[in-house]
Amino acid sequence: MRINYNLLKKIEQEYGESWYILNVEEFRHNYQELSNAFNKIYPYTKIAYSYKTNYIPALCKIVNDEGGYAEVVSEMEYDLALAIGVNPTDIIVNGPYKPAKSFEEYLLNGSIVNLDSYAEYKLLRKLIREHQDKSFNIGIRCNFELKNAQTSRFGFDINNKFFYHMINELGNIKNVRFTMLHCHYPYRDLRLFDERIDKMINIYKKVLKNNNPYCIDIGGGLGGKVDEQIRQQLNYNVADYQDYADVIAIKMRQEFEYEKNKPTLIIEPGTALVANTMQYVCKVVEIKNISNRYIAITSGSKINYHRLATKLNLPFSVCSNNNQQRQFYDSIDISGYTCMEDDYLYTNYRGELGIGDYLVFDNVGSYSVVYKPPFILPNVPIITLDNGSIKILKEAETFEYIFQTYHIK
Repeated sequence: MRINYNLLKKIEQEYGESWYILNVEEFRHNYQELSNAFNKIYPYTKIAYSYKTNYIPALCKIVNDEGGYAEVVSEMEYDLALAIGVNPTDIIVNGPYKPAKSFEEYLLNGSIVNLDSYAEYKLLRKLIREHQDKSFNIGIRCNFELKNAQTSRFGFDINNKFFYHMINELGNIKNVRFTMLHCHYPYRDLRLFDERIDKMINIYKKVLKNNNPYCIDIGGGLGGKVDEQIRQQLNYNVADYQDYADVIAIKMRQEFEYEKNKPTLIIEPGTALVANTMQYVCKVVEIKNISNRYIAITSGSKINYHRLATKLNLPFSVCSNNNQQRQFYDSIDISGYTCMEDDYLYTNYRGELGIGDYLVFDNVGSYSVVYKPPFILPNVPIITLDNGSIKILKEAETFEYIFQTYHIK
């Protein structure tokens, strides 16, 4: 459905002066495109979608329907995966904090749990003794240095002698299936992915026993599809799906092409799949001139973005009914509804703008909804435009929703 002023006015009358628009089919298209890019090179690749990036159930359901895994880092996300019908064996549990009760539930359900610390390893040994009739799917998060990158706080240092001792111990326990080697770093740079996959393959070869088909989970950090305006503001070369596949999948193929039991390659994209699938709409409610500086006040805020995207001027379009209040500005800053001085959705905009115009910001799918706090205003609804109709995917948060967990006395 084409977005225009009349459509946005209709949505406002039903849902308020700001909201998100989710393109569900764009997300499905991204999933298929990324999967195809990797699988045409290394046809043993699986996608595990990062729930923390954007856990809208409609998106998570698409991943499950397409045959992907759920990558979760909390009890809440794990429960969501189960609620939308994900088989527990198709859930990968990561993260540095796994409460003991949940840790046990994940394992007894048959999910893949990537150990992140020695405390978790000790807890695993306890559960192994208590449930000798159960089989546990275990992975290890690897921590290694990357050139010119900050040392990670997650996982096990591969240079610690206990690292390989622990893996050997796990391999000798009959009810433990050592399922995968895992790593994750937040860097989008292709050079660091090149280094990352080299190190993971090297670790894999060191721990491989009896030709068991382990998984190599390269983690996430892949970049998404971005507008040229965003590219110009980033301090690294933006890679596309094929670029990542040409580095990661090709090295996997070169290394394992002639192996009988090839390891499954797992990638854990979040931003790469969801960033360009959402828009954020708000309304210009006032335009001020303070000390010869023009400022537009809107019904939106930068806190409705991903915390890193707030440093960028995201591309947006203006939808107007061409009212007489509109005029051309050489420079106008577009500000938000909060009481923070730095709440600007866009700075130094050049173009026509007027009170009552709608602003439609692109590329807000990554971490926006999940990071939005109930600061000043509860979060806004999420809608999708489907075959001429407007469908609600998430209701607007309300006073009752926010304060139901508080007690006056």
